[in-house]
Amino acid sequence: MTIYLAAYQSFKTVQEMDIHVEKHIMEHNGEMNETDRALITLLAQYACKFPGAAHLKVETICHAANKSEATVRRTLRKLEKLAIIKKIPTIRKVSKGYGANILVILPFDDHSSLTARGEETKPVICEDQPTSSQKETDISLISKKELFHNTYSSENVGTVDNFSRKNNLTFYQQFKATVFAMLGSDQKTVSHLFGVYRSLSYRAIRLFPQEREFYEDIGYQALTISLQAAKHKKIRNLAGYYCGVFEKIHQTHLFEFYEEWESRVY
Repeated sequence: MTIYLAAYQSFKTVQEMDIHVEKHIMEHNGEMNETDRALITLLAQYACKFPGAAHLKVETICHAANKSEATVRRTLRKLEKLAIIKKIPTIRKVSKGYGANILVILPFDDHSSLTARGEETKPVICEDQPTSSQKETDISLISKKELFHNTYSSENVGTVDNFSRKNNLTFYQQFKATVFAMLGSDQKTVSHLFGVYRSLSYRAIRLFPQEREFYEDIGYQALTISLQAAKHKKIRNLAGYYCGVFEKIHQTHLFEFYEEWESRVY
């Protein structure tokens, strides 16, 4: 049974959790690398039964992320330092030794109830192995991926505005769902391409937050063009291809904007 995780659930719904994960990624984009982004996204996928809380062995994370134990432990420490997650130590009920940590994804910019830096966290006594938790989180992960596929498999790819309003998804959720629908469940590609999008748009959105929708629309157009191209021909560097398409669309939109602006002025 994993009912004990209910005490550490940090969100009411999976959708709310995904929104806060996206906010964490956007806020710490300059401090996070591809591995950091991939790992927090992976934790969110395993934290669906009780949104925000997962009981995972480091070995399980290593296998799912295809990373070494040292890399996973280092990344978890970094995410905790950035106040994105909190680790809750556990003690095995029978053997009394330390078990796998409960990993809690923290609400963005609201860490008062779950994170007090320097505050000691008391270990939780639970079963020797989080086997039940593993099964239940796997089921939740499969259900979530199926939801993404069902949402997009029968739809024609449109604009960000149309999809997000119709399906009530954040931009990151739509970005991820589109990659999953067209290339399969490839989280590494999602993290890589979304990281490219953030690097191309982050500074502009910070300076001109009212233009977020403008850049999201360009980012999504570039994504669909790149993915369609990848399905019809071999692209060695999909991230570089995406970057080139994004910049081309961006230049075209800016040219049209300045052309319209000049016609109004003169």
